[in-house]
Amino acid sequence: MGRKAKYTFEQKLQAVLDYQSGKKSAVDIASELDMGKNGDNRIREWSNLYKANGQEALKPKERNSSYSKEFKEMVV
Repeated sequence: MGRKAKYTFEQKLQAVLDYQSGKKSAVDIASELDMGKNGDNRIREWSNLYKANGQEALKPKERNSSYSKEFKEMVV
């Protein structure tokens, strides 16, 4: 069973493009998407991810990260 993203890739991409173009503020976008109190911060995070890594950064992960036993022991 896959993960269910709260916001679709298309919603994230449109939000980032609207924010970066200056059409809408982060607060306005967060309000439209009903993101709650800190939604504007999430819009800015998406924007930074988009700037650094392109559209791929906005695509949802298909599953949780998994780590090897050796890595876990090393961290502990």
